[in-house]
Amino acid sequence: MISLSEFLPEMIATIIGVALGGMGALYNSRRQFNEMKRKRARIFLKNLESEIKENMQQIEAALPIYLDADHGRSFFLGTIAWSTATTRGDLADVLGMELADLVENQYRIFFKIRYYVDLMTRLWFTTPEVDGREEIQQGFNHHIVSNLQAAMAHLPEIQRAIDEAKQSMEASESKTGKL
Repeated sequence: MISLSEFLPEMIATIIGVALGGMGALYNSRRQFNEMKRKRARIFLKNLESEIKENMQQIEAALPIYLDADHGRSFFLGTIAWSTATTRGDLADVLGMELADLVENQYRIFFKIRYYVDLMTRLWFTTPEVDGREEIQQGFNHHIVSNLQAAMAHLPEIQRAIDEAKQSMEASESKTGKL
């Protein structure tokens, strides 16, 4: 018959080995998850920053036209990067709550601008006999101008936050030796 003293050390070593292996697997899984999150954040920041800059070029070109004329012009603001970044619903987890909130506020303004520009464009194609057309056009123009100005006013804050996030990511990657 086998005594307890013969298999106890082997059993303890097996249990310790399984526990250490499990802890290593958990650590590795968490590290891979964090690395994937950093990569997604870097991609989101690059794409969102690029799209915001392109939209701001459109806004800077459109604002004088809407200030100088009653009718303005039709233009398009891109939202592909925003749609891609928000598809999984974890943008705040990837970028952080504050930055995600700032980006969301900027895109909220972009969506308002798109909405009123679309309404203004539809109004242009209606018959001139529409009752109150001039007042409607002035109302749309007012909303467009105020949102264009709001987008321009909000840009430095969001650009600063994006730059800080990128610097923070670079600093944390340089500490871990990954670039």
